[in-house]
Amino acid sequence: MAEVGRVLIVGGGIGGLSLATALQRRGCAAELVERSPAWPALGAGIALHANGVRMLRGLGLGEAIDQASAVLRRWSFHDEHGATLCETDLEALWGEVGPCLGITRIRLQEILLAGAAPVPHRLGVAVTAVAADTDRVSAGFSDGTSGDYDLVVGADGIRSTVRRLAVGPVEPAYAGTMGWRSVIPARPV
Repeated sequence: MAEVGRVLIVGGGIGGLSLATALQRRGCAAELVERSPAWPALGAGIALHANGVRMLRGLGLGEAIDQASAVLRRWSFHDEHGATLCETDLEALWGEVGPCLGITRIRLQEILLAGAAPVPHRLGVAVTAVAADTDRVSAGFSDGTSGDYDLVVGADGIRSTVRRLAVGPVEPAYAGTMGWRSVIPARPV
């Protein structure tokens, strides 16, 4: 297996920042670009399942995550009239893996940014070209610069530019489902 030296992470959301933190902790030379001029924190809140919480704790972010979140002991699905369709005991489901947590996306983004702080990054810069050969991946950027990497990771969302450039155009397809969520300024008992 080839040695991986320089890694380009495209996308500064949850996946990109988590990977940046993990690579930095392992001593890899990572760089991150985000096409938005500000760090994205789209949406209101997110449920972190126990395996995700375990991963964040493994990245050294556990204390901050625990302080900023609420434990989700169970969740339920309801019909349009509010009648319960099903309910899941998350503590019983995940057992010793750990707790499921609810956190606002803004707070999660702040914690991930703190973890990835040592990783060089550029905001407002998009990937415009990706070309791979046997030894490296060359990337071109919207600011006119370019670079060579051992690995390029597309963590740039459902309409991934990296996927389009590396694989081809694949449009997302509507799955026919919808979920409604809300965030309230109170913690349940």
